Amino acid sequence: MTVNEGDESLRLYKKALSYAESDPEVFLSTARRAAESILLDLAVRDSLGAKPTLESLLTALSNRKVLPPKMVLAVRTIQNYGNFGSHAHDGPGEEISAEDVRPCLNALTQLAAWYGRTVASFADDEGHEALAALQHTAGTTRMADSALIVVKALLLGCGFDDVLARRNHRLVYIQLPWSDQLVRDVAEGRLDLVVYNEQRLLRMVEEDVELGARVVSVGRLGHSMGGRNFYLLAARGGRWGGATAEEFLADPAGAEIAVPKYSDMFANVLTAFGTDEAGLRDRGVRILDVPHHLGLELFHLNRNVLAVGGQNLRMHARDEDDYFELLNSDMLPASTQVRLRSAAANVLIANQSWLSSMRLGPNDLFRELMRRFHDMGADADRFEAIVDDLIAHASFPLQSTRSSRERLVRHVLFESYRLGDP
Repeated sequence: MTVNEGDESLRLYKKALSYAESDPEVFLSTARRAAESILLDLAVRDSLGAKPTLESLLTALSNRKVLPPKMVLAVRTIQNYGNFGSHAHDGPGEEISAEDVRPCLNALTQLAAWYGRTVASFADDEGHEALAALQHTAGTTRMADSALIVVKALLLGCGFDDVLARRNHRLVYIQLPWSDQLVRDVAEGRLDLVVYNEQRLLRMVEEDVELGARVVSVGRLGHSMGGRNFYLLAARGGRWGGATAEEFLADPAGAEIAVPKYSDMFANVLTAFGTDEAGLRDRGVRILDVPHHLGLELFHLNRNVLAVGGQNLRMHARDEDDYFELLNSDMLPASTQVRLRSAAANVLIANQSWLSSMRLGPNDLFRELMRRFHDMGADADRFEAIVDDLIAHASFPLQSTRSSRERLVRHVLFESYRLGDP
């Protein structure tokens, strides 16, 4: 992100959610501030001059068509409720309840989800602008960098820099989002190496034979969280608090699952149920598209909601008695577990021409990298140095403490690669 306003927007959104039930009036004022923060970030990104007020920003952004009509409607809803909240105390009998503010709550979540996808698109554009500006010179290898713990651990632990330096190559990392575009960049020669999901690579190669001729799968680098990264989190005091996994799978009608819809997490939901989105609707399951990186404040939206998120959310919930995993990979049929594990496999992908120019066979390169990775796991000092590096540079929730980051890093390393202690 080019500015810190996006972080502030998410902080205000999460703060607003935390007040939705306990203090609806504070929720309304904070919701308005969160909306203003989102619009201000969009205006800054678009170099749009406007007064930092909700009305001015909304007018300018809608005139420039930066904000789609549905989001204009969402902001208007938040604005109107915010105005109502600021004057509710003027008359008797005007106390605001949690149920009263639900339309504003829904509008704010809709805005935040759209904003999250938009910011991801901005990051994608910025990364590829940096990639396009990089001059490819002889003796330089270009590799996609990542802030994901699972991927960053491989980049650090496999010793790519040393392996290539021995062949008189300088390694240049470019921070890029995790998406299919990584494979296309390798195929088109903008990148030389990338770590990416094996299943997505196979699907892309099936759909594009020419792409398949330009890229090489050097070897499998492990499975994210050992392939056991799926879960459905529930509140003990909610609708599903007394249900078992078997009962839920037999009759999930009425379930509302909060999950970032444009993500591998949503793909895992479909795999777990063995259906597509239409099939979920037929079974009475509703999907709530929520922003990435939300924590337990999701349950302020709806105590009955079922949450799917990353390992940050999962570990936070394990520290709280109020939440439990209604469903996870271990509770699913063996055949479904196999599919989920397959979906979690990552591979090293190389440009075919680059690999030939290095006079390297895929197997030789793979063995050398994996040997260094396993040597790192056996070297306590080197392993601890990588843990510290991940704590400093990997992606974590806002306002997370160093101790919580370290706990997550060690958990992910053990589950994914059996490094360190459980």
